[in-house]
Amino acid sequence: QSCMVAGGTTDSIAAFVAAGVTEPGQAVTSLGSTMAVKLLSTTRVDDAAYGVYSHRLGNGWLVGGASNTGGAVLRAHFTDEQLAQLTERIDAGKPSGLHYYPLLKPGERFPVNDPAMQPCLTPRPQDDAVFLQGMLESMSRIEADAYRLLYKLGARPAVSEVQTAGGGAINNKWTAMRQAAIGVPVVRATIGDASYGAALLARQAISRVK
Repeated sequence: QSCMVAGGTTDSIAAFVAAGVTEPGQAVTSLGSTMAVKLLSTTRVDDAAYGVYSHRLGNGWLVGGASNTGGAVLRAHFTDEQLAQLTERIDAGKPSGLHYYPLLKPGERFPVNDPAMQPCLTPRPQDDAVFLQGMLESMSRIEADAYRLLYKLGARPAVSEVQTAGGGAINNKWTAMRQAAIGVPVVRATIGDASYGAALLARQAISRVK
């Protein structure tokens, strides 16, 4: 009788809560196996044609979607050790010129909703560092397209800052590429653990009952 059960949420929303974002225009990108973007908006946006949906959070709306690109594609080609070593060799100031759409298998959800979309990872350069750079640049472009689409569909205001959760947050060169592509500050979330965000939601539920 003393046990209270509070409703949970998805991992990317819990990561958003953990980051402590409070101002409309701030956003959190979760870079795990896939890429999930969430923008705090004053307006609700739902559009199944683009895989965009909204969740109520306080007095605002969490507007976003999830792409099938992300860390799982990187790990299909490289180990964590290789990723760290190759990243060190990347010169983020010299674009690779490669235009990929990194997916593990056919199908994309957001910012393009196309179940038949084919992965594109060619041409593959001989230098694995350049290949990795091309993938990271392409993922950065997809993320930037995602935030631009949210604004186009009615999310307000436009993204002003992106905090990063998930394993990809530790890659500083990828962060620099993402910042250049999106055009706003991109930083690592002080706290990006979804478990912490879930605990905050549980505490909030308990305080409301009391």
